[in-house]
Amino acid sequence: MIVEWNAERPRKKITELIVKTLNEGGIIAYPTDTHYGMGCDLLNIKAIRKLYAMKRLDNKRALSIICRNLKDVSNYAVMSNFSFEILKRYLPGPYTFVLKANRIIPKLLMTDRKEVGIRIPAHPAPVAIAALAERPIINTSAKISGEEAFIDPRHIEKTFKGNIDVIIDGGIIISEPSTVVRLVDDVAEVLREGKGLFTERFRRDQENH
Repeated sequence: MIVEWNAERPRKKITELIVKTLNEGGIIAYPTDTHYGMGCDLLNIKAIRKLYAMKRLDNKRALSIICRNLKDVSNYAVMSNFSFEILKRYLPGPYTFVLKANRIIPKLLMTDRKEVGIRIPAHPAPVAIAALAERPIINTSAKISGEEAFIDPRHIEKTFKGNIDVIIDGGIIISEPSTVVRLVDDVAEVLREGKGLFTERFRRDQENH
């Protein structure tokens, strides 16, 4: 089902539908500042496994989570002063920061190093969904593994028909992946260059301190 939902002026009926979908283990697609994402309740393992199956994704491929704010991040990942300052400077934005995971994170979502990807997108919809869930939501790109991400909500509905419960219409989104940066042991390691400018910006920030 494709719905229109403005996170800044939410319609009560659609908001209730989103909450019901999350609580019942459903899958939601939503716009972000990089591409359409798909997600579910962080602690619903059955729903997470369904996401993997829908995308034909290798079970060893860790998924990231969307947090509401930095306080939320601190509940689910380990932040040193170094990583806190970087997240404070770069988020919200088109970045995924990889941090050591706290034990509350399901093992299915962790990398082999027990790390987890954290996002706070510069888009109101996914952050508002996490707020409705009262904890982070799962985040993975709306696509079949190995293929291009979908840019049109109608294509998402057609491809995942019967498996996806709610699609929040954000219009056509020209897809570009987030920049992925690993922040462990007080080292910033760029794992993927994407939409977010990091390397040069970080270098300048370091020089100015």
